[in-house]
Amino acid sequence: MIFSSYSRKAIHKGELLYIGQEYSLYFSLPCPNIDVGIAFGESTELGVVLELNEIVNINGYSPKSSWIRQHLNFPNSRKGCLLVNFERKPNKGECLSLDPHCLTYYDEKAGFICIGDYRLEDSDDSVEFADNIIAVVREGKLVAVWAKIRET
Repeated sequence: MIFSSYSRKAIHKGELLYIGQEYSLYFSLPCPNIDVGIAFGESTELGVVLELNEIVNINGYSPKSSWIRQHLNFPNSRKGCLLVNFERKPNKGECLSLDPHCLTYYDEKAGFICIGDYRLEDSDDSVEFADNIIAVVREGKLVAVWAKIRET
């Protein structure tokens, strides 16, 4: 999978909720057009609209007890669209694995999580593709997803 982005003013609306009783992340405005999932992290999944190859949200099982407390510096980003190019066209309903071993970091004071590599590089392409959800792409690879969460 190769990831890219482009700038645009309109991004996907909603907020990322952490539902403690379910140990899950839930994007508050689900997109009915999601065809494919990309597993990123323990059991979190990026939702992809296959017709556009566009990533629109993130959801999934993510127990807070597995998160690593870390002071995080939220990346500077631009609003835009996050795209993925597949090596082969996936089937609708398929879930592809990207990096099931990446860790989730949590800055409790700031209310942010980072799934993946929290270390930022000057060459990183950081795009806010949904409200308060930022993807960090480095040389065509998705290295992190940052999000402001609201606990319920």
